Amino acid sequence: MRRLILSTVMSCLCASAVSQTTTSDEALLAKTRALYDAPFTRNLVSFDCAVEFDWKKHLVDLFGMVPPAAVPTIDRLQTIQHRVFVDRSGAVVSAIPKTPDLTGVAHAAELEQGLQTMVSGGLNGWLPFSTNVILPTGRTKFNFEKINSGYKLVMTGPDVAATLLLGDDMRLTSAVSELPQPMRFSSEFTAGPKGFLLETIKTGSTTDTTSIGEATFTFTYQAVRSFQLPSSVAIVPISKESWHYTLTDCKVVSGVTIEVSPPNP
Repeated sequence: MRRLILSTVMSCLCASAVSQTTTSDEALLAKTRALYDAPFTRNLVSFDCAVEFDWKKHLVDLFGMVPPAAVPTIDRLQTIQHRVFVDRSGAVVSAIPKTPDLTGVAHAAELEQGLQTMVSGGLNGWLPFSTNVILPTGRTKFNFEKINSGYKLVMTGPDVAATLLLGDDMRLTSAVSELPQPMRFSSEFTAGPKGFLLETIKTGSTTDTTSIGEATFTFTYQAVRSFQLPSSVAIVPISKESWHYTLTDCKVVSGVTIEVSPPNP
């Protein structure tokens, strides 16, 4: 199964450096953060949902038909039920009630693993935006610069070198990172009831914005209690083999998360 470009989406924005940020930059960052709907910053601890995926539709989208030889395999795969658990540390997919025995079913184990990878990968791509770590965090050094299209946000330090571009309304439009690894992404946000929600993100593994080879993630949302959570996720990896799944029967755990640091020596 071809690898998605996922982990780089958040890696460039989580390093620490000695802060020399001005008061005006701090104020603008606080204002910007408040514009985004990041549920994990609003007492969401975790959520889990049932995963719905249509194997027949997936093959029709791929090949224009369901190959007759594939029918027994997809019929078996369609009987497997999944749930996905998501918290700040990532998304984990499980077959319910237990991992199925796919011995003797042609290519079924590979396809099952591929689906689980796509489900967790799509939600892990959304996660940095749901925690607001896509913007500078902790002691990261940063500064805003006003430009014609909006703002340029530059972050620097021993382990981070990244530039974010935001529109006049402070929606994040793109980013390029040199450290901790070369990457780029472009993004679009929709206005939700509690702030901007990630709608689309396209990621690439180089800083060259003209190079080919991008993975695209698209999200729609549902209200679960007081939180906006993904309802459907569409993924088009570099291979262009599109995947689409929906999340239903979502259950949330909310509360106040307290982070405790170890005592100073």
